[in-house]
Amino acid sequence: ETLRGQRGEREALLAELDQRQDAQQARLALMAKDEKGLVELLASLQDVFADIPKQPDGAEPFAGLRGQLPMPVNGKVLVRFGGNDENGRRLSGWLIGAASGTPVEAIARGRVAYADWLKGYGMLLILDHGDGYMSLYGYNESLRRDVGDWVSAGETIATSGSSGGQKSAALYFELRQQGKAVNPKSWLR
Repeated sequence: ETLRGQRGEREALLAELDQRQDAQQARLALMAKDEKGLVELLASLQDVFADIPKQPDGAEPFAGLRGQLPMPVNGKVLVRFGGNDENGRRLSGWLIGAASGTPVEAIARGRVAYADWLKGYGMLLILDHGDGYMSLYGYNESLRRDVGDWVSAGETIATSGSSGGQKSAALYFELRQQGKAVNPKSWLR
């Protein structure tokens, strides 16, 4: 009888685990759809600001800033490029822990190409740095710049938060070159 009871508990536990796995797979499918939405958005933005000079105001080209860029927010890197976030989604950038309302700063001079809500990324701001380079700042509590605005390195562009369905406050930061995600590690100081 004890064995029968344990077998019943085991079957109930297995059924619960199957339901959890199905729910997790459904969430991952939605996240893949969110990632596809971001990629489509970036493709549509590539030609939006074709007037961005290759070297604005005589500044060094973005490619020459490799290894010299500042962190966009003060905080600990919680998940690195290629790691999985709390929902199991593989990240194409970094998740940096920062309390809600912490200033988020532009890593380099650029022009705001997108500043709005994007499913899966919450309040998202994208800077176009020219020559096919873009930086993305997601999960923000608020956005401080509008599409078309020029910003300088170190200028506050947003405040960190937990938009986009995140459980805790952080900044999602990503770098893109010609539309493809690149690891921020070799770019940031």
